[in-house]
Formats: sequence, structure tokens, C-alpha cells
Amino acid sequence: AVGKDKLLLALADSLKDAVGIFTLECSSISLQLLQVCINAPESSPLRQPKFVKWLHRYLVVPSFLYYRFFVFPFIVWYSAAFESQDWLEQIEKAFVPGSAFVLYAIFNLMIAFIFGLNLVFFRRLLFHPHLQDVFRQAREEQ
Repeated sequence: AVGKDKLLLALADSLKDAVGIFTLECSSISLQLLQVCINAPESSPLRQPKFVKWLHRYLVVPSFLYYRFFVFPFIVWYSAAFESQDWLEQIEKAFVPGSAFVLYAIFNLMIAFIFGLNLVFFRRLLFHPHLQDVFRQAREEQ
């Protein structure tokens, strides 16, 4: 029974890692779709200002917020920071004393750095010059 429990815990940890990667990929796909629409030829229906504005407001921004500011910190970081104590104890026993703390600190600093980058990316997503031009065109068409 103990072996099954450890296997299930390892599977759950792997699944959370996969969820983290999957969510970042989903966010990237919506960003790439927006980029395709912005860079489409002038005559393309994808370049229509109303469509780009709708895509930005109702798909890209909400998915960016959900995936990068909810799923990533609250599921992936929580899993690694609080549910990996056994793994850190094993590292501590295998290497020198204090190595688990160093690894834990490095991981948390990396997550904080990624979160900070996501804040910068979110600001750029909201105020990108190409999007401002598209939004201006959408207002002129109304």
C-alpha cells in the first residue's frame, strides 16, 4: 500500500508539472494568434480592427491572466514549494547539509522572477503600440 501511495504522489507531482507547461503553452498560443491577426495583410478578415479588438479583450487578456497569474503561481508554485518537502529532505541527505535550502531558495527566486516578467509582459500586452493603432482604427470605424 505504501508503494502505491508513493506512486500516486509522484504521478500527481508530474501531472502538476505538466499542467504548468500546458497552461503556459495555451497562453502562448493565444498570444501567437493575436500576433498573426495583427501582422495579417490589410485585406485579410483576421486584420479587421473589430475582430482584433474582440480577440484581445475576450480571449488573449483573460487567458493570459488566468494561466500566468492564477494557474502558474497557485498550482505550480504551491506544488513545488509546499508539497515537495520529502524530495527536499532526500536532496539534503544525498548532498551536503543546507543544499535543500539553497535549491528551495533558487527555485523560489526563479518563480518570483518569472512572475515579475509576466507583469512586464502583461503591461506590454495591454499597451502595445500595434494594438493601440488597431484600437484607434476600430474607434474610427464606429
